[in-house]
Amino acid sequence: MRNATTQTKRRLNQNPWLLRSDLRLAIVTGLAAGFGLLSPIPYGYYLPMTTATVLSSSYGNALKLGVQRLLGSLMGVLLLIIFSKSLALPLALAIGMALASTRLLGGMLGLEVGYKVAGNIIVMGWLVHNATETTWGPLRLVWTALGIALSLWASRWIWPSQAIPDLHRQQGRLMQVIAEELSWEASRLKQEGTGSNRSQRRETERNHLLHQLAAIRLKRQDAQLELGLNPEQQPLYLLWSQIDWMCSQTVSVVSGMACLPPPIHGPGPLTQLHHQEAEVLQLMEHLLTMLVRDLSTLTQTGNSAFTAACLHKTVTALHQEGERLNQQLTSTCKAVEGDLPRPRLRQLIVRTTLIEQLVVISDGIATMSNASSSERGRKPQPITPTQNMDGQKDD
Repeated sequence: MRNATTQTKRRLNQNPWLLRSDLRLAIVTGLAAGFGLLSPIPYGYYLPMTTATVLSSSYGNALKLGVQRLLGSLMGVLLLIIFSKSLALPLALAIGMALASTRLLGGMLGLEVGYKVAGNIIVMGWLVHNATETTWGPLRLVWTALGIALSLWASRWIWPSQAIPDLHRQQGRLMQVIAEELSWEASRLKQEGTGSNRSQRRETERNHLLHQLAAIRLKRQDAQLELGLNPEQQPLYLLWSQIDWMCSQTVSVVSGMACLPPPIHGPGPLTQLHHQEAEVLQLMEHLLTMLVRDLSTLTQTGNSAFTAACLHKTVTALHQEGERLNQQLTSTCKAVEGDLPRPRLRQLIVRTTLIEQLVVISDGIATMSNASSSERGRKPQPITPTQNMDGQKDD
């Protein structure tokens, strides 16, 4: 009995009977109906009809439906006036040609539902409002435009969608977990002795990171709807693409280091190398922590402006430590080449190469800026596809 009750509660939480978007639709449509009926301008009932059709759960969907409906209404009014007043054709032939023209023009404009609105205007205007079609059509177009504007305002300011803030929070949590993993690797490199590999724990953490990354990509699809038309040209889209690339690459580095055996603290050069590797890891951890903080500030302010100028100092320091690490690796390999087995030497080089990859990733973090005018006027730079840990390519 308890299990059945628990399952029922879970279903209700996952699929509630009443959503805030439904309540918003009812309130806005009711207010629009009252305003339209009380207005001295005729045909005010088209205002609530438009809000009921256009207002949806997200701003992007409302904008898409609004543009479709506005273009369809404009096309229907123009065709109605042209075929009913300008062309002296039989009624059946004229209506048929007008409806065929709506389908043809709708296909050329890429309308999915707008041509249906145009067809409805032609039929209603010709058969019901044939005496006042020249005034009915423009007035309906005005009420439709007003309803679309009201729907867009409501979707943006009355219980707006939380898809973008939720995406930013998920991205911040993922980067925080990655920073903790880098901190653990740095502490392991600074420890004396063989340390603990904890392979089972690392495998669990790796799977957890991959699941988080997959969940973020699913949430990103919902957040893109909030960007409106052509989301690829919006600054936030570029920011999300850079964060996705950075997280995917960093997860690959962390997973690669987790597959290596514990570091060996032997002669002096090896210890110096591991300490230098730890310095790079700690700087990358600090960089991710700062990025999480800035992303949290972006979410709280609700502003789409984001600049990475404050991160440049840390990125510069990371590059300097990366150069020292490269020099330290060369000197260490020369010093221990005869004393260290070749498999261990290869593992040493692989670990350092993975850590040096973090320096390359930091370059992508330094370019995360979507607020400057140069970014708004410049096309996003293509990101080279790289193979991630789940076997897919990052765009």
